[in-house]
Amino acid sequence: MKKSCLFQVITISLLSTGCATLSGSGDNVDLDKYSFNANYLDLPHRALDTSYRTYYVKIEATPGVALSFLGEKPEDMVAITGWRKLVGNAHINVIPRCEEVLIDNTDIMERAEAIKDKNGVQTGTRKYYYVRISYTFAAQVKVTDYKGNILLNYSLANRESKQTFNTQEFSTYNDASYYWKYQFLIVTREIIRKEVAETLRQLSTDLTYNYGFTPRSVNDFLWIVDSKKHPEYYDHRKAWVNFKQAMFQMSCEQPLDEVKELMKPVIAYFENVRKKYNSDSKGDRKMRYASCYNLAKIYYYLDDPDAAMREAGLLMLADYDEKDGKRLEASAMELKNMLRLNKLTTRHFSINAEQYLGPGMSSAGL
Repeated sequence: MKKSCLFQVITISLLSTGCATLSGSGDNVDLDKYSFNANYLDLPHRALDTSYRTYYVKIEATPGVALSFLGEKPEDMVAITGWRKLVGNAHINVIPRCEEVLIDNTDIMERAEAIKDKNGVQTGTRKYYYVRISYTFAAQVKVTDYKGNILLNYSLANRESKQTFNTQEFSTYNDASYYWKYQFLIVTREIIRKEVAETLRQLSTDLTYNYGFTPRSVNDFLWIVDSKKHPEYYDHRKAWVNFKQAMFQMSCEQPLDEVKELMKPVIAYFENVRKKYNSDSKGDRKMRYASCYNLAKIYYYLDDPDAAMREAGLLMLADYDEKDGKRLEASAMELKNMLRLNKLTTRHFSINAEQYLGPGMSSAGL
C-alpha cells in the first residue's frame, strides 16, 4: 500500500530501541527486541468543537515591527497542521501581538584567537571585535472562535527575559563601534525579524499541539524468542513476520480494517502462548510476559486502548516486570483519554484540509 503522508520519525519515551536480551540460564528462554515502525496521527490535546477545522491569522504589530516586515506577510509563518488557513470567516481567529524590541545595553566585546605556525606553535594572537546587544521583546496571542469565545490568551514572550544578540566580527575596535553607530537601525530590524520569526514558529508548534493533526511514525519493538532450542522459536518468528506484514500496511491516512484482519493470527498465537505456558517457572513467566507485552503493543497501535490495558494488567500478573506493565497501562489510558477528548475511535483517517469550509461557507467557495 502506498503511503501518501509524510512522517516525522520519533521515538516515544516509554520505548527503548536497540537490542537487549531477557535471558534465564536455567530456563533457556532468550527474548530479543525486534524493531518496527507504526504510523498514526497525533490528535489535538485540547477539547474543541469537532467541526472546527479552519483558522485565520492577523498579526497586530507596533510600527517598528511592521516596518521590519514591509511588503511581507509574517502571518504566513503561522500554521496549524491538519487545518485550512483562510483569509477571514474562519472557525478560529489567531491574533498575535508583537511589540517593539527595546535595547537595554550595548557592549563592544573582544575575542582572541591564537596564531600558530605549521608546527602548531603559537606565534601570536589575533583579536576580533563585535557588538553585543542586550534587549527585551514582548508578544502575546489571543485565540477566539467565530462566536467570540476566548480559547487561548497568553504571553509568547515577556520583558522579564533578557536577550542578547551578537553582530558580525570586525578586525578593529573602531570598526565595530562605527558599525553599530551607523547601522543600528538595520541591526535592530534584524533582531526584530529574528524574534518575530521564532515567536511565530513557537506559536505554530503550540497551536498544532493543541488543535492539530500531525502524521507520526514511531519506532517500537516486540519481544521475540531468540533461542533455537526453545519449542516456540520458529512459531515466534512466523508470528513476527506476519506482524511486520500487517504493520507495513498501516498508514496514518487509511482505516485499520486491513491491518486488523492481517493481525488476527498474530493475536491468536500470542494469546495461545500466554495460556500454554502457565506454570510458575521462570521460563513460563517470561513467555507469558512476552505474550502480554506484545499483545499490549499490538492493541495500542490498533487503537484499542481497553484491550491494551487488559494485556498490561495481565503482564503485571505474570510477575516478571511489573514496571513495563504500568508503563504500557499508562500509555493505553492516555490514548483512551485522547480518543475520548476528540470524540474519535481511531488515529487513522484521511485529512483533506483544503476541502474544509469556514462557518457559513458552501462548497462553491472552494
